[in-house]
Amino acid sequence: MVTMSDSINPEFEKEQQQAREGFQTVSEIRQRLDILAEHVESRKDALEEEIQEHLHESLANARDSMERIEENIAPKVEKAIRTKMDEIDRKMARLNEEGLEAVRQELVKATPDISEKILQDLDKLVAENTRFMKMEILNEVKEELKKTVQLAMEPVNKKLEKDLPALKTLAISALALAGVALLGMLWLTVR
Repeated sequence: MVTMSDSINPEFEKEQQQAREGFQTVSEIRQRLDILAEHVESRKDALEEEIQEHLHESLANARDSMERIEENIAPKVEKAIRTKMDEIDRKMARLNEEGLEAVRQELVKATPDISEKILQDLDKLVAENTRFMKMEILNEVKEELKKTVQLAMEPVNKKLEKDLPALKTLAISALALAGVALLGMLWLTVR
């Protein structure tokens, strides 16, 4: 409890006064802190927006730069690729020519052996084909001969068929006479 004597006490009043001033200073500081916090918050939001804008702008600039770089580099890369491809084509052509020349030289070296082998194989093939052709020609000749003989025999066969009964009788008579003559000769020899 505050007594009268306390309220008159100058030191107490002085402390009270200091406490009021301190409270007022703290209240003012608190107000300023609140204002400062609001200002910092709004500045933070503004900076975030500004950073976002700068980021988008930087990304757009980066895209544009990449496109320009690509536009500038693409022809150079294409030219470099074309140059390398031409170089590869020349090397391939040279290798092909060298390979063909090597094959030609090997063929020139191997030509006598190859020619001899080809001639041997060719001789065998010619002999085989000749034999085959001879057989075919022989078969054709046989067929033609057979047809010719049949055509030539046809009138004779017809005549024989016509004259066959008379010839049979004549042949039987000739055989009978020959048998009688043979018996006669045997009889003469036995006597």
